[in-house]
Amino acid sequence: MKMKLSYYQKIIEKYREVKKRECIEELKAAFPDVPVTTLSSIVAQEVQRKTKKTYHYHAAPHNVSKYYKKYLNELKSNTNQCGALLKIADEVDLSPALMARLILEHHLKLNLGDKNSDEKETVPKSMISEMLKNPSLIQDKYLGAEIKLCTLIDNYYGPLSDVIRNVSGLETENKLKDDLTKLGISFVDEKQLREKGYDKTPDIKLDIPIVYDGHIINWIESKASFGDEERHKEYLRDQYWSYYNRFGPGLVIYWTGYIEELNSFTEQGIMISDSVPTEISFMDPSVLMKKTYIDEDVNS
Repeated sequence: MKMKLSYYQKIIEKYREVKKRECIEELKAAFPDVPVTTLSSIVAQEVQRKTKKTYHYHAAPHNVSKYYKKYLNELKSNTNQCGALLKIADEVDLSPALMARLILEHHLKLNLGDKNSDEKETVPKSMISEMLKNPSLIQDKYLGAEIKLCTLIDNYYGPLSDVIRNVSGLETENKLKDDLTKLGISFVDEKQLREKGYDKTPDIKLDIPIVYDGHIINWIESKASFGDEERHKEYLRDQYWSYYNRFGPGLVIYWTGYIEELNSFTEQGIMISDSVPTEISFMDPSVLMKKTYIDEDVNS
């Protein structure tokens, strides 16, 4: 769906007001006209932005040490319950999966190698990532259970969220291809373009341009996320203008919705939608050829 910037801002204000990780139900009650997938995408991007701004604070050695000591104290007082790390993450407003990573790395530094090294040991990132994906590799079974809970429950960071994000991206790309095929639109995908030697490519390049709402479309980019101001600005800079310079005007589909005011570059060659347009017309190459012949006759 497309929404006004003012409405999007109300959703963000409500999210900040709720101040808790599980907030989708409350947001849905406040904004019943907005699909859950749209609300989830908006929240995910807001969480990611907030985390980028605050992660360095939480990752500071003295804070990690403080969280680790708190975790050990929680473990002593609640030996039969799992959820100590999750509780700490919620208290300090940090992603559970990122809290799990910080605590796991700190734990490994203290317990691997020379016991007298006082955290000077460097733990390979590959080892940490592998243990986060497979907590059964962690020798401390209590910590392993805590890590597993944090990574499973986190919708925005960690191995599980990465899988969900990748699956969503593939699903929307496949939906795009299916919709185009049903409309009888011929195209090549990103993989085929790269095989031809293109380095930066959209998801779809149309074999014959189409016309939608009076505008030509040569390529289509599929995004499983919501099109907000910051995200759209980044994509314009890093992707869309490059596609335009190489392939001409195109269309971006934000499947979970976008801010209506962002669709302001239509005349410059970049349109936004939340679905594959069906009210289209196909460009007839013979018309272009006829125009060329007419021009030649006039000039002669």
